[in-house]
Amino acid sequence: MKAAIARGVGCVSAVALLGGCVSVPRDAGFGDVQTVVKDHVKQPIEWNRGAIEAQGHDERVQSLLQGPLDAERTVEIALRNNRDVQATLERLGIARAEYLQAFLPRNPILDVEIRFPASPVAPFEIAISQTLIDLVKLGSRKQLAAATLKSAQIGVSGAIVSFAAEVRSDFYDLQAAEQVLARQRVITQAARVSAEFSSRQHASGNISDLDLENEQALYEQAKLDAARTELQALAARERLTSDMGLAGPDIKWSVAEEFTPLPKTENPSEDLESVALSRRVDIAFARQELEAARRRLPLARTAVLDPLAVGIHQSREPDGVKTTGPSLALPIPIFDRGGASRDRAVGIARQAEQRLAALIITARSEVRAARERVLEARARTEYVRDVIVPRRRRILYLTQLEYNAMLKGVFQLIQARQNLAQAERDYVLAQRDYWLARTDLDGAISGAARFSARDEGSRAGRSSFSSRMTDQQSPAAMTQQQGK
Repeated sequence: MKAAIARGVGCVSAVALLGGCVSVPRDAGFGDVQTVVKDHVKQPIEWNRGAIEAQGHDERVQSLLQGPLDAERTVEIALRNNRDVQATLERLGIARAEYLQAFLPRNPILDVEIRFPASPVAPFEIAISQTLIDLVKLGSRKQLAAATLKSAQIGVSGAIVSFAAEVRSDFYDLQAAEQVLARQRVITQAARVSAEFSSRQHASGNISDLDLENEQALYEQAKLDAARTELQALAARERLTSDMGLAGPDIKWSVAEEFTPLPKTENPSEDLESVALSRRVDIAFARQELEAARRRLPLARTAVLDPLAVGIHQSREPDGVKTTGPSLALPIPIFDRGGASRDRAVGIARQAEQRLAALIITARSEVRAARERVLEARARTEYVRDVIVPRRRRILYLTQLEYNAMLKGVFQLIQARQNLAQAERDYVLAQRDYWLARTDLDGAISGAARFSARDEGSRAGRSSFSSRMTDQQSPAAMTQQQGK
């Protein structure tokens, strides 16, 4: 009996081992992820697979933090130091485990039964069986596992590229916020001088109570605007600190005071569309999802036979007679003939095909729209830089001349200085809008916006202190222009 069961176990195990042996990539495709990220972000990434407690101190990060940061250095720090990036890379390890699991057939089942009373000998039944359909479908499962692993690699690549775009946007927000805060302080200082002068003028009887109250109200509103602007700058700095994964003494860093100059030219829309279709991560992901859906079709066609199993059975009757022989468990497709499973798999494949076609059309539109936003932001930035700001500077200069000649009063001079600060504020926001539009255009070309390296909780927490500045004038500036 023991010899027969041993032979049965050996046969079933041999078949299972022959089907289950597989070589799995040790890095789970991390090399491919590095290539994609390097192509889109132009920055390296590292997967820290050491002890989590040992992570957190990186000499390269410390060196990058020295001196004012630009966008590229900020992105490099974030990719090296942010734990969400490392958590995203751990998806590769999870995908590798799932890939390996797909190659393994289900374990054999040992069934033992002993009956009573035992007279003259104890009767028993013992059987070992193995699901046969797992071995039959092993080739299809291999193809599906490979497609699923590739999808996971593309998804991780897209999440990291999308994260890098978030970091760039947060960097430009902070740059703008700090520059706007500096201009707002000038406006507030001018309002303070105007309010103090109006107090002296009122004490001398030169202005009415109404004029005094107007000037005082403008100053109070300017202080409120400055406080709100300072809070926006603080929120932008904290977002970027979180992006870079910094804490403790490492949070004492600064960003460059001025934006990078605008490039001389912009790429044609036609070239961008063709580049996007060949490089977009979401299109590659959709193609891989379609491939995986097609690989599921053969598995769905035989799903009704999943309980099919073969094995060895031995029994002993109460009179001591033993019997040994093969066993077969065969499902009878009377009620469920597998049609629903097949139709579902076909529907998923057709849906994936339609999604891919729609995504290609959407990608072209996104690139064109993103490029138009870049062109509009560029034109607005150049107009404010070349027309609005120089004109405000000339107005201030001429007002100063007339003030020296006692043709203009101090209120007109202060107003001219405030208007210049407001124009400079508009120029800062126009530059920010341009670089954000460029980041969005890069995102439209990469197609990574649909992926995320953060979980839902992290995204919700970031949105709670997100307060991007607008290019509208502050209430104080608008009131001053209406009052003058």
